[in-house]
Amino acid sequence: MGGTADRRPPGLGGQAPGPAGGGGEALPSRRSQSGLDWLNFFIADVQTGFGPFVAVYLAADGWSPGEIGLVLTIGSLTATASQTPGGMLVDAVEAKRLLIGIAIGLIAAGALIIALWPSFYLVAVAEVLHGSTGGVIRPALASLGLGLVGHAALSGRLGRNHRYDSLGNGLTAVLLGLVGHFMAKRTTFFAVAFLCLPAIWALIRIDGREIDYARARSARDQGRPREAARWRDLARNRGFLVFIGCLMLFQFGNASLVPLASGRLGLQHAAGSELVTAGMVAVPQAVAALIALRVATLADSWGRRPLLLIGFAVLPVRAVLFTLGPSPWSLVTIQSLDGITAAVIGVMTPLVIADLVRGTGRYNFAQGVAGTAVGIGAGLSTALSGYVAQGFGYMAGFLGLAAVGLAGLGLAWWQMPETRREEAGKAG
Repeated sequence: MGGTADRRPPGLGGQAPGPAGGGGEALPSRRSQSGLDWLNFFIADVQTGFGPFVAVYLAADGWSPGEIGLVLTIGSLTATASQTPGGMLVDAVEAKRLLIGIAIGLIAAGALIIALWPSFYLVAVAEVLHGSTGGVIRPALASLGLGLVGHAALSGRLGRNHRYDSLGNGLTAVLLGLVGHFMAKRTTFFAVAFLCLPAIWALIRIDGREIDYARARSARDQGRPREAARWRDLARNRGFLVFIGCLMLFQFGNASLVPLASGRLGLQHAAGSELVTAGMVAVPQAVAALIALRVATLADSWGRRPLLLIGFAVLPVRAVLFTLGPSPWSLVTIQSLDGITAAVIGVMTPLVIADLVRGTGRYNFAQGVAGTAVGIGAGLSTALSGYVAQGFGYMAGFLGLAAVGLAGLGLAWWQMPETRREEAGKAG
């Protein structure tokens, strides 16, 4: 299912690129580009089902909050642990479509287990299956884009990725919210398993011969695609380390905002909480879908750093506004601001990493390291914010998250370099 573009005639849908590290020309077919669009859409569909809907379903099935928290923590820890090894695997394996196909199958299996056998140990197994795919799917999708279009056109490709990802998340949140409200809640997970089928269809539409393996891992020499920088060289990459720190602080501040808001919502306004929760997921995704391509364009004209500062700055604003939200549906309005952050961070993260590790052959490993940092930040956030809210009130919880968000913004302001190169702005 894998392959390299330089092993096939240009007339079959692509043009053999120049040196992979230099961002040579690439002309993937419209079918492959469309296939990657819809793959992002349907993978977002199936991933959305493992979000807040798991907790809603298990609570309705009589699980205690402690049991729900434990199985969700198992899934989160598995996802975090899979990030760096998953990135290494995506770098090493040429058949990236096969990796994604296996991951989709594991997600479908996990969804069916939760729907059919919602006992503690089997749901824990399902969470492990789902979590183990986290380190593969996200870097593999970005890697497919880089392998298809090259570095110079990567910002535009990532903008398309994020637009379809956001549309999938938003539409599926609405669908699953309605299903959970009006039908048996386990139907949500049958729907997740079913949505894996169109994801496989979209994956098959991508022509593996058009994915240049050297370019997909950002190797310096196309003739020697497995040659890569030493690990210690990445450890000395100051810009990369600063960016990882910014992402960790951002996720520490961001990960618990919606869970805290949803917890307060369930406590104060239990009726209709599923619909409000669905709205809090769907509305920002719609905003992100609308602006993702614009963000990608501005990344080439303005540079990466100004957009990152905007994305980081929205977080503390949202956190403060959540302390003031007077009604359930006002939370949806406030959460719409997350669409700006989601679009900026979603597009900029794989793009800035591609800039910082260009030519190292470690692109997907670096994405895995970033994913690990994000997972650690999220884990710390959910572990600590709940205790803060329990001991000092929800306002203290929100303000604490705002302070962490400001710390991430400060680090980016003082230490994050601009990573855009001139040639990146010539081929959006």
